[in-house]
Amino acid sequence: MAKSFTLATIVLLIASCGVKAAKVAFTPPSDDRWQYWLNTSTGTRPIASTFTLPGSSGINNEFNDRDGLVILAWDTSSIIAPGLGAENYNITSIGLTVTNIATAEWDIDLSVDEWFSYDLDGDGFINGDGFPRGNASDTDGESDDTDPGRPIELYGAGFGPTHDPVTWTEFSSYQGASFSGSPFFGDKYKARDPFPFMYQAGSLDMLHVEDHIRGLHNDMLASPVFEFTPQPWAIGEPIGYTPGSQTVPFDIVFSVDLSLSGGAVKQYFQEQLNAGRVILFVSSAQETTQQAGQEGYPALYTKEATDVGAKPAELRIELANAPGDYDGDGDVDLVDYAEFPDCMTGPGGGLASSSCKPFDFDDDVDVDLSDAAVFMQVFGN
Repeated sequence: MAKSFTLATIVLLIASCGVKAAKVAFTPPSDDRWQYWLNTSTGTRPIASTFTLPGSSGINNEFNDRDGLVILAWDTSSIIAPGLGAENYNITSIGLTVTNIATAEWDIDLSVDEWFSYDLDGDGFINGDGFPRGNASDTDGESDDTDPGRPIELYGAGFGPTHDPVTWTEFSSYQGASFSGSPFFGDKYKARDPFPFMYQAGSLDMLHVEDHIRGLHNDMLASPVFEFTPQPWAIGEPIGYTPGSQTVPFDIVFSVDLSLSGGAVKQYFQEQLNAGRVILFVSSAQETTQQAGQEGYPALYTKEATDVGAKPAELRIELANAPGDYDGDGDVDLVDYAEFPDCMTGPGGGLASSSCKPFDFDDDVDVDLSDAAVFMQVFGN
């Protein structure tokens, strides 16, 4: 009996003999969870929202800056064979679609916001003194946000010291900051585990993002980092959304920039496909207040949702043939060798055709002598 998969789209499967070109959409996630200290319905809650409670005074200071997070995981091993070596997963694009509940009122923002465009001193105003950060008359260290709203961002998932990417599930214990003295797991100022991360420039160390406004958890790195503006791997674009007049659920689409951090973001996904599981964080540092309604910040459906129009998150992966494997048969042999000369265009010459992409080893959109040198190294593999 044929094995069935809960997949939205399968254009071409991945053969066990090698990684071939494919476009695959995975839905629903194997795990999706609202990572929030007051979430008592771990793994079963139908809505996961994302927001921040920043501030340097009062109760808000005891929570993580990014207090509500959404973590998503997909088991990719049934379709994309794991264990073939990370470098053999020639990823060309990664996309994600999540669905927001109806009645949303938050502003659309497609740009990164600086960490100092938040209410750092907890006085209830952003840039209350009216002077931008760095001005001689500035007293609060804040600057106005240049546009309304806060972006919805995508990050990788880091783990430790309690959890790891192999055994973590949507039912695992919460690890992170919570109100001191609460009966829930978590301690004041504690780092999340798992946590949203980006790569540090230069070192490529994982930078915790959950407390980027106050600058926590990255002081032990070789090059310590405190307050910083994180670079998301993608910013979500709402589709067909009218703030304040939204009567039906709507999609938010992410397209990952695989070139970030010198290709380390692409390598992250290659390593995850090699392990057979992709894990991501969706986060928005949209300000809110306690007990506020879900209209003012992104509120996303999980796989448990049953509302009309509700959809679970969908992960889309596009793969090209492995480098040098022109015909996609899982090796680099005489058949590929015979095609290489017709793909040679020289420096800056572009690609003779899209099928020549496996010969562009250095991703500079041409096939030249530098690619030929690498081709001879992989020939016969």
